[in-house]
Amino acid sequence: MARPTLLVAGLSVRQLAQASAREGFTTLALDAFGDRDTRHAAPGWRAWHRFDAGDLLDALHEAAAAGALGWIAGSGFEAHLDLLSAGALRLPLLGTPVDSWRLVRDPRRFFPLLRALGLPHPPTRWDQPPADHHDWLFKDGAACGGWHVRPARDAAAAGGLGCWQRRLDGVPMSAAFVADGCRALCLGFNEQLVGLPDAPYAWRGAIGPVPVPPSVSAQIDTALQQLVPACGLRGLGSLDFLLDTGGGVSLLELNPRPGGTLQLYAPQSPLRLHLRACLGAPLPTQPVSQTVNGLEVLYAPRRLRLQAAELQRLARRAWVHDLPDAPVDVAVREPVCSLSATAPDADAVRALLRRRHDELTLLLENCAHELPC
Repeated sequence: MARPTLLVAGLSVRQLAQASAREGFTTLALDAFGDRDTRHAAPGWRAWHRFDAGDLLDALHEAAAAGALGWIAGSGFEAHLDLLSAGALRLPLLGTPVDSWRLVRDPRRFFPLLRALGLPHPPTRWDQPPADHHDWLFKDGAACGGWHVRPARDAAAAGGLGCWQRRLDGVPMSAAFVADGCRALCLGFNEQLVGLPDAPYAWRGAIGPVPVPPSVSAQIDTALQQLVPACGLRGLGSLDFLLDTGGGVSLLELNPRPGGTLQLYAPQSPLRLHLRACLGAPLPTQPVSQTVNGLEVLYAPRRLRLQAAELQRLARRAWVHDLPDAPVDVAVREPVCSLSATAPDADAVRALLRRRHDELTLLLENCAHELPC
């Protein structure tokens, strides 16, 4: 009996492709990297650069002709909602509908909705910049990954989906959830790892699930149970928030798609939950307990040329992922690979990630070839 086919597309789809393969699908994948893990999980991988519309629509047409169940949109579609809409006409989009993406990514609609629902969030404005830029940030709702977040003084006008938001103190967190359009099941909470020397809000990984006080869990559950029907959320998603020292939360962003923490929840079969929610099956009543996992992206400290020998040294470590499939030149601040860790608690995961990050950094310093400027 032939295995069902599923197509996944986005900027980087390694985690989605592996989850699809674990669920027994013949996986077709489009992304910009084509690392060796993705190609192993999805023999039907295709290179996809700059979200080329023709390449995606052609792939969706072929997948539909092959009887594919549907397709899942990953990271990067925030800036390509018209393409997301066009793709949904070629093959069923398994996830949150496009109109709902438009709502949650538009600060002019999303933050007034939070206010109407009585949900906490930082002061946010999009009509004009704050008179005093101190402690204000500028964000772009059409971007992802935190690279777009910068001090308000560096943005003269919002335009598009841009907004200014007051900077608050707190631990950056996210809640991973699955929704069926009416209610949400929170799979767990993640501590976000953010910040690089020239990009203080860039996402570089996460640790989860981590425990939070019952009051925090209750606040986030209240928010999700209101936002799911109000926004028409379906399938996997994540809700980003700040957790202050007093246990208060402040909602920052809602991602209506599977995110970068998918592999942290592998024991819960998150893609199976996603498909159940999208196809109308009931959600379970509670998530499965599991150990704590961590994921961190390793960015190039300088311009590097990774030869076959270096890639082989990296590949010997089972906790290294997203490795290029062939020798490649890597620019400064570009991702080299990602690394994972599993331990009984978040502190142990954090320490293990740090040791492994240092180990790989040293390997690159000693073995990789530096490119001339």
